[in-house]
Amino acid sequence: MDKYKNKSRLKESTDGLDFVRMQTEVGLIDSMLRSKTLTAIVVVSILLFTGFFYFLFKIAISGI
Repeated sequence: MDKYKNKSRLKESTDGLDFVRMQTEVGLIDSMLRSKTLTAIVVVSILLFTGFFYFLFKIAISGI
């Protein structure tokens, strides 16, 4: 019996664009274009992350 008969095989692609599509950032942007909620969460997260590091920077500078 052929044990590999029913197993699906991966399709090999020679398309250079596939390497771009595999990137996490491209997937995130693609999902953000389809979801307003995800876009809002990402924007708010970036603002909070930036604000936190700005706060830490100001604390470090004032401590000198």
